[in-house]
Amino acid sequence: MSYLRSIRPLAQTVAVSTRQPPRIAPAQCIALPLQRRNFSYEATVSGIWQSLSQSAPVAYVQHGMINLHDFSGLPWWATIVLTTVGLRTLVTLPLAVYQNKILTRLEQISLEMPELIKELKAETAYAIKKFNWTEKEARIMYNHSLKKQWNKLIVRENCHPAKTMVLLWGQIPLWIVQSVAIRNLVSMMPDPTAIEAQIAYTELTLGGFGWIPNLTELDHSLILPVTLGIINLSIIEIQAASRTKLPSKLQTIFTNLFRALSVLMVPIAASVPSCLCLYWVTSSAYGLGQNLLLLSPRVRRAVGIPLVPSELTHPYQHLRSTLAAKLGTLTNIGSGNHPPSTKA
Repeated sequence: MSYLRSIRPLAQTVAVSTRQPPRIAPAQCIALPLQRRNFSYEATVSGIWQSLSQSAPVAYVQHGMINLHDFSGLPWWATIVLTTVGLRTLVTLPLAVYQNKILTRLEQISLEMPELIKELKAETAYAIKKFNWTEKEARIMYNHSLKKQWNKLIVRENCHPAKTMVLLWGQIPLWIVQSVAIRNLVSMMPDPTAIEAQIAYTELTLGGFGWIPNLTELDHSLILPVTLGIINLSIIEIQAASRTKLPSKLQTIFTNLFRALSVLMVPIAASVPSCLCLYWVTSSAYGLGQNLLLLSPRVRRAVGIPLVPSELTHPYQHLRSTLAAKLGTLTNIGSGNHPPSTKA
């Protein structure tokens, strides 16, 4: 492994020094007739994938992992884990804190709305008598004034509801970029003939751990794919159990959708190289820890998230009791036992 790292700079120098400009033969300068290009779904997907694999963000992450591996001397599995933790700490953790601040600001301004609604109703009733408004006109003016007051509060606190999705805006692109960068290392992209790409691939075949000595192969034991599914389902259940209000119909739909996606990710993770599956597991595990960390009132005060009525005083005890009750219900249903009827 150290021998491969030592010859990497030499290989780059040789590749640059032996590169020659292409020579065009006179026969190649003859104009050829234009050919029609037919649309192909496979060609379109391949083109998008190639453009993504050759993009600048992917190149930065890919070369960053290679440089970290060469500088630190860590095996590739540890390099992937360290890179994942570092990028998530720099990108997604600050976004998660900011998103929680936006959510608390929205809750704080919602507490001001009952008093404003009371005043608007009184003003509307006065206007109906003074200007002889019909019920429809009064309703239109009331809704318009209510929306205007809500927008003023949003501007005052700088907490537009769209900002509650800021974590996804940062997490999804990061997940895609690093996934493609790791996939590039396995497939020796974007230039399979480059000696540096071949060295990185060879090191990946030797940089595994435990039951996965070769990171370019699948995890035939299915330990990592199943772990990925369990962690993702845990994140979803923790988020659902930490709510203090009954979920809306839309929230229930999205919760069930994410549960299905978590299960679907298991066979997908089983069909990709183990180094990519290792990244997904590490990223999900970091997300699980991040969610648990930001439930703590002490941590929330430390990062500047204000106290709101919906915050749990003892979040971990609440999670334990809620999840235990849900598990008990599922166990009773699975065993065919039903709770006793309360009817006489």
